[in-house]
Amino acid sequence: MRLSCLLALGALLALGQSASGSEAWSTAPERRGSKAAEPQPAGFSERSLGGFLGQTFGQALGVLLGVGDGSRSLELLGSWQQGILFLVDPYIHLRRGYDRPDNVDDNEHQRRFENLRNVLHDNPSAQGRYSFVREFSFAVPPIWREKKWGPDPMMVFLDANPSYGAVRTDLLAWWPLLSEGGVLAGSNYTSEGDGSVVGVKSAVDDFAASMGLPVFVTDDASEPVWLIQKPGLARA
Repeated sequence: MRLSCLLALGALLALGQSASGSEAWSTAPERRGSKAAEPQPAGFSERSLGGFLGQTFGQALGVLLGVGDGSRSLELLGSWQQGILFLVDPYIHLRRGYDRPDNVDDNEHQRRFENLRNVLHDNPSAQGRYSFVREFSFAVPPIWREKKWGPDPMMVFLDANPSYGAVRTDLLAWWPLLSEGGVLAGSNYTSEGDGSVVGVKSAVDDFAASMGLPVFVTDDASEPVWLIQKPGLARA
């Protein structure tokens, strides 16, 4: 299923229905506590994620965990034109537990933040549709509740530390805040070795199995995007 079919998929999600085959998401949860099932095809590519969000949720709040140089932020703000994004990233160097090229020094983090801030400021179509949150991702949900930043987000996208522990921490922290019918998603659905460096797939599969929910993946050949839908009625 390509972008032309996303409208039909979004309607099914909004109605809380399911359809047979690989061209729609099944919203019926599997038996809780079962072994992780094989991921199911989402029916679109990573490049079509913004279109999927627009067709499914329309005007809604989303959260991006791990902003970095802002490439994904700009892509989502451009392709999900009704979406409003909270951009969560502390923009500091992590001295332990994140041995990746993206873990640049503090000066480079600040340079990237300022550059993205300037780019967004000069982008008329992005005005009023984004907000920076310079905080660790797992610490934001309780602040969101306390400060009443807005309605529960319909989409939370994990694009930060890909280690098993970090991904699992974010899954557990953000799932309660995610709106019913909303989507928890993320990049790099792969795992390497024991997952201490890259353990996204293992963490996502374990979480989904514990909740009795299926995992959907985009049709990208390398490092696909994963998605888990929270049971309930999606707001159109």
